[in-house]
Formats: sequence, structure tokens, C-alpha cells
Amino acid sequence: MPSMNFYLALSTASLLYACGLVIYRIFFHPLAKFPGSKLAAATKWYEFWFDVVKYPGGTFAHEIERMHREYGPIVRINPAELHVKDSDWLGTLYSGPSSGQRDKYAPAAHMTGTPDGIFGTVSHEVHRKRRAALGPFFSRAAVATSEEMIYAKVNTLSRLLKEKAATGGILELRQTFLALTTDTLSRHTFDRPSDLLSNEQAAAEWLRTVKSIAGLTPLVKQYTWIIPLALKSPLAPLRAIVPDLARIVALRLDLYQQAGMAIDDDSRASTIASTDAEPKLPRASRNLFQSLLGSKHLSPMEKERDRITQEAFVVLVAGSETTARILTNAMYHLLANPKTALLRLKEELATLLVNSESPLSVKELEHLPWLTAVVKESLRITALVTSRMPLEAPDEVLKYGEWEIPAKTPVSMTLRDVLLDPLIFPGPMDFVPERWLAENPDLHNISHHFVPFSRGTRMCLGQNFAMAELYVFIAHLVRHFDFELFDTIRERDVDAVRDCFISESSPHSPGVRVKVVKVDCMDTKQ
Repeated sequence: MPSMNFYLALSTASLLYACGLVIYRIFFHPLAKFPGSKLAAATKWYEFWFDVVKYPGGTFAHEIERMHREYGPIVRINPAELHVKDSDWLGTLYSGPSSGQRDKYAPAAHMTGTPDGIFGTVSHEVHRKRRAALGPFFSRAAVATSEEMIYAKVNTLSRLLKEKAATGGILELRQTFLALTTDTLSRHTFDRPSDLLSNEQAAAEWLRTVKSIAGLTPLVKQYTWIIPLALKSPLAPLRAIVPDLARIVALRLDLYQQAGMAIDDDSRASTIASTDAEPKLPRASRNLFQSLLGSKHLSPMEKERDRITQEAFVVLVAGSETTARILTNAMYHLLANPKTALLRLKEELATLLVNSESPLSVKELEHLPWLTAVVKESLRITALVTSRMPLEAPDEVLKYGEWEIPAKTPVSMTLRDVLLDPLIFPGPMDFVPERWLAENPDLHNISHHFVPFSRGTRMCLGQNFAMAELYVFIAHLVRHFDFELFDTIRERDVDAVRDCFISESSPHSPGVRVKVVKVDCMDTKQ
């Protein structure tokens, strides 16, 4: 048994190591010359305090903002990472492939517990291949084939809204719109119904799962081993001890099962196609799994079950929740401005759609100037991604003003800072769709800084699908229904309070709630 002297020596060595590490980080680290808090430079426990310990959690983003006010546009926010707040520098960091390679910073990339999925991919080259495999599934052409399905989901929503109007019930928009976007995405991506719009209990449970994923993000960002460990744990005790983690694990297991079925189907199709006994079966990409398994961009190792499960997890969660939140905020801001923004949109839609015999295509809706302005302003003012997005230039010294940033240094910016930059968007917290109209002399500049889907090689893959949903859903809801806000307070229910990768409102928020006060009696094809 070790003696007391052994433990004393071990404790002394550990203390000396910690002190030496702090001294190195503050005085001798390659980033020691950069401005910032010495405490933040010394230890990541500083970030941990704001994101995990201090109520309500996820508030390190606010501390970064404070540090910028004190130290300037470039700040060392933890021992290894710099953060830049300068909208004009965005194109330098989040550049296209012709401007230099950018790798992700592993601790940030792995915050979703999907290190082998496209979001968690660190290497630029590996990411390029994985993106190429997924890209065709979310191209404009692929999205166009789903427009009829999108309208079918809208009609399902209409039936729900008519029931609420008849009973005078209160509708919580986030849960309702999450059910809508999940139903739509599930049909497009997995070729299977989720039918959450028809099952309020299932929709509420799915919202709890999404909130669990978001709520755990600040912690998982600090300890990326948490989700991989949970995936190896029995589900039953996990449900009793950490129900939020259990929901994530249950979702991953369900997608893992779907991935296994897709692999089996693909294997059978390959076997039949290789024989002459039966006619060849087409290997059509009817869902995401089949698209990945049939991709020429991926090696056999890249098509393993766990990896494609990780891709599906990110696509399903991010693709449904982000669009639902944008739609929720869009409807809030329209309803909060009933005599201006909402009235003008109703007039535009009524003029165009009153004699329409069939649903307008997304391409036709995109030509409506005020609807387009509303969609863009909703994306901008929501500024949904609150988490910083660190990248590394592996072989390049980046320059910011007089500062030279060493190669392989994690450098981050926050898209929210750009979208709410008062120097680019005057009155950034005001809902002003007019800023996106052609007569705005500053339209070119603000369009250049319109980055709700990020920029560069890591730009959001699902942009086309999300935009199609927003155009169709907003046009339909405004054209055929009248809503009134019910006990909704912007500061509590809409504005960002916590950084959970995407913004979260106050933990005390009951959500954005409305009453359905009128239904257009005409044929709701739009």
C-alpha cells in the first residue's frame, strides 16, 4: 500500500505541474501576447463556470462579448483559442477552398457527440468528401421534387389550426412548428412518416428531446466524451439517472436501427443485381441512408453503420429544430407588427394568390419582394447560431490588423455578432424587412454580411430545404389564418438568453403562444 509520503509527493508534483502550466500559458504560450483576461488564458475552468455552473448556463458567449468591450476586437478567450469580433474579417476565417484550407477545432466539432459525422469532421479534406456525398440530397433540384410533399404537410397543419380556432385553444408555436418541420424533413430525408402533427403527445416528447440536446451542449462542449460514454451505457438506468442523456441515446439507437435496415436492403439489392436469376433492382436514393451507401465519394469504411447514423442524427435534429425556431420567430415578429409588416405581407399574398388554382412553386414565392424581405429579416434578427465557430488554418499564418495568428491556432467568430452588427444593420434588434428591398442603397453591403447559414466550405448543407420550407409555411400561415399573441413577452420568450449552440430563451419561458382567431374559408391550397 502506498505510504503517506507517496501521496504527499504526488500532490506536490500535481500542484507544481498546475502552477507551471498556468505560468506557461500566461507568459510563454504562443498566444500570450494577445489581449484578454489572464484568468481565461490560464484555464478553461473560466469558460466552464459561465457555461455550466453559473445559472442559467450557456452564458460564456455573454462573457466573450464583455471581453471584447474591454480588450478590443481580438481576444484570447481560453488557453488555446482566439475570438474575433469584426464583421469584415468573416471572409478571411470562413473562406472558400481557393483562399486556404480550414480545419475544425476538435473540442467544438465534437460538441454534438458525432465526431464521424459531417458536423464533427475536423479535417477539411475528409469534410469535403462527406459533404459531396450529402450535397445532392439537399440540392435545389432535390428540394424541388419535395414541394408537393411540403404542401401536403401544410394541409395537415391547417387541419390542426382549424381545430384550435374552433375550440379557442392556445397554440405553442415552437412545439407546433417543430412537429411540422420534423414531419417534413422525415419524409424528405428518411422517406418515413413521423406524424407528429397528428400526435400531440409524441410532439411534446420530441420537443423535450430537442431541448435535452440543446441543454447539454454547453457541458458536452467541455467534456466531449460524455455522449460516447452514454451510448455504451444501458438505457434503463440512464433514464432514471440522467433522463436528458437517455433521450439522446434513445434517438441514436433508433437511427442506428434504421441505418442497419438500410445496409441490409442495400446488400440484398447488390446481390440481386449481380445475378441473372432476377431482373436488376434500381438502387435509387430514396432516403438519406441509401444516398450515402450509394455515394461514389465515400469509401466502404465511410459507409459503416455508426458513421451514417451520426450523419442522420445531425441532419434530423439540426434540420428540424433550426427551421422551426426561425418560423416561430418570424411569426412572432409579424404578429408583433400587425399594422405594418403583417398587413403588407397579407396584401402582397392576397393580390397574387386570390385567383391561383394551384400552389405556387417555391421559385414563384421567391419573386415576392415583401415575403422575401420577411424571410431574410426573420433569419437575420433570430441570429440563431449563438455558438462561436472555431477553425484552424493548418498551414497558414492568419493576419488580423497588426496581429499575426500562428498556424494551427483555433480562431473563432460568432455569426450572431455579424447579423446583429449595428454598423451594418442599423437598429439590429428591430424587425425591419424594408432593409431587404431593392430601393435600399445599402442592400449590397447587408447582403454581403447576410450569413445565417454561415459561409465558406462549412456552410449549412440544408439551406435550400430550409428556405423552401420558410417560404411555403410563412406564405400559407399568413394567407389563410389570423393569429393573436397570447401572454408572450419578447425578453422572456423570444430573445436569446443562453448559448446552447443555437439560442435558447429564458428557462422560465412557456414559449411563444398564440390564439387562432380566424380561418380563411376559401380553398387552402396555398
